[in-house]
Amino acid sequence: MIEMCKNALLIATAFLIFSACGQTKKATAQNEPSKKSQALFTKGLQQQSLGEYNDAVSSFKAAIKKSPGFLDAYDALAHTYQKAGASDRAVSVYRQLLELKSDHLYALYSLGNIYISNEQIDSAEYYFRTFLKYNKTKDKNTSIAVRNLQNISFMREAIANPMDINPINIGSSINTNEQEYSPAFAIDEQTMYITRRTGDLRDSRPNEDIYFATRNTDGSWNPIKNLGRPINTSDNEGAFSISSDGHYIFFTSCSRRGGKGQCDIWLTIDNDGEWSEPMNLQAPINTRHWESQPSIASNGKTLYFTSDRPGGYGGTDLWKANFGETGWEEPINLGPEINTPFDEQFPFIHSDNNTLYFSSEGHPGMGKSDLFLSRLGPEGNWGSPVNLGHPINTSSYDWNMIVARDGKTALYSSDKMPDGKGGLDIYTFQLPTKLQAQRVSYARGFIRDADTKRPLAASVILTPQSGGVSTNTYADQTDGMFLVPLKADQKYALTIDKDGYLYHSEYFDMPNVDTDKPFEIIIDLKKVKIGKSVVLKNVFFDTDKYELKENSINELQKLIDFMKINPDISIEIGGHTDNVGNKTNNIELSTNRAKSVYDYLVKNGVSSTRLTYQGYGDNNPIESNSTEQGRAINRRTEFKVTK
Repeated sequence: MIEMCKNALLIATAFLIFSACGQTKKATAQNEPSKKSQALFTKGLQQQSLGEYNDAVSSFKAAIKKSPGFLDAYDALAHTYQKAGASDRAVSVYRQLLELKSDHLYALYSLGNIYISNEQIDSAEYYFRTFLKYNKTKDKNTSIAVRNLQNISFMREAIANPMDINPINIGSSINTNEQEYSPAFAIDEQTMYITRRTGDLRDSRPNEDIYFATRNTDGSWNPIKNLGRPINTSDNEGAFSISSDGHYIFFTSCSRRGGKGQCDIWLTIDNDGEWSEPMNLQAPINTRHWESQPSIASNGKTLYFTSDRPGGYGGTDLWKANFGETGWEEPINLGPEINTPFDEQFPFIHSDNNTLYFSSEGHPGMGKSDLFLSRLGPEGNWGSPVNLGHPINTSSYDWNMIVARDGKTALYSSDKMPDGKGGLDIYTFQLPTKLQAQRVSYARGFIRDADTKRPLAASVILTPQSGGVSTNTYADQTDGMFLVPLKADQKYALTIDKDGYLYHSEYFDMPNVDTDKPFEIIIDLKKVKIGKSVVLKNVFFDTDKYELKENSINELQKLIDFMKINPDISIEIGGHTDNVGNKTNNIELSTNRAKSVYDYLVKNGVSSTRLTYQGYGDNNPIESNSTEQGRAINRRTEFKVTK
């Protein structure tokens, strides 16, 4: 399984490891098994490897009956019960084994693991401490036992002070008796994508595919459907991420033709409603090592993923790669604040681009793997990981949690809940305040030709006014639709570009928006013709002032670029006011504001022979001056094509 292959490898080899080195003393002569017992033991191992657990149990019991001191047979019998999910029987056999050999390391270690999985922490602590007492090596199992003792301390505190959450099964439209996990959304959250695995989690050859379901107007989900080819194949596909606009899917596929390593990250693009043939991201993202579990930032510029490539801190680590002018840059390890000598997996970067949720086996937690969050600091460093607590985290593997754009609605997979449909199911719950991400909204726009009203494909750039990374996307040719994320604490400039048309700008003042309700806008692009005008919505002045504010620079640079690309165009800069105040003063103010823009353009390389300016005061309103909203729209700077 893409998500679980690292842990499956450990589980599959655990018995062999301990059979080889799990005893501190050789069995004494009277415990040597008979030839018949040895043959039954060998037969049982073969049956166990084929998943024939009942037959294997019978063989091991028969071997013990013929040779009551056959320690390895007890060991294998208990391990078979574990593999079959009969932990109570495994406990009984391990205890019998310890009566025969009190320092049997595998029995001590396994009992500790069984008890910690059942959250019987006092018994777990006893067996781990006894294991460490007898085990004088510094092997990996010693490290795990030490880590589990640290986890036990955390578990006592977490269980005594549980988080106030109520996980709810997302329903039978999504969840079945198969394994459902790894949910993902575009930022509009109208389509859910999941990974479904058929077969038991212990199967060595699983079948994993990506599925999707659409949301109804009442919030319920339609039945999930297989995403189909060319994404899904007879091999495994899963562990994926959707770009905020829904146009790109980054996913993991293992052993796929054209891959570079065991598992690689692939990209498919929405092409007028059809997904393109997947493309391997190639170097430097993919290597001959294991790359999986991508999470793309909402600005589309940073990809987080999991890898066991060299240069990490041990096990699997979290990495990120930035998209530069020439493509994906060399990945960067997230560092020792996030990564440990054990496995870190399943990064999920929230659409606020500051809050990272991930799973870790190395940081103190509830058991095998817990969910954590870390926040990006002002200097670009990740803060100390915070365990999400109990019962979000359990003694089992807790993986692949995502958080909706409201910052508080979480979805994750679990097989521990009493209302499960079978295997792993997807659940939702509300995060406590201290574990929430920042609220994020979005703007969905539809771009049309101003004259014909037909949809247009166009370039879309969203730029934070305070600086930072821009979001670059495009409007789809089919319906002219685009979607961009809007963080609650930012002001944004949005610009739309298409050859042969005047560019368009919008302004979003998110700190003054008290809801995450999305913006729906229709943008009619005007062809470059004499008399056509564009409102410069991101040119700002203080009240009754005409000095350009600093946050006008991005918009004016866009206008400069437009003039360079279109060297045969001449324009007039027009200033406009509302009807408040004296008309003469309004003419003077609007003229001075237009001249400020004119002067800036000339200073920055636009020939004065291509520019004029004019102040119109309140003579040309485009909205009613009877409301504050209308007056705000009328206070504007625009340019008009004059040649």
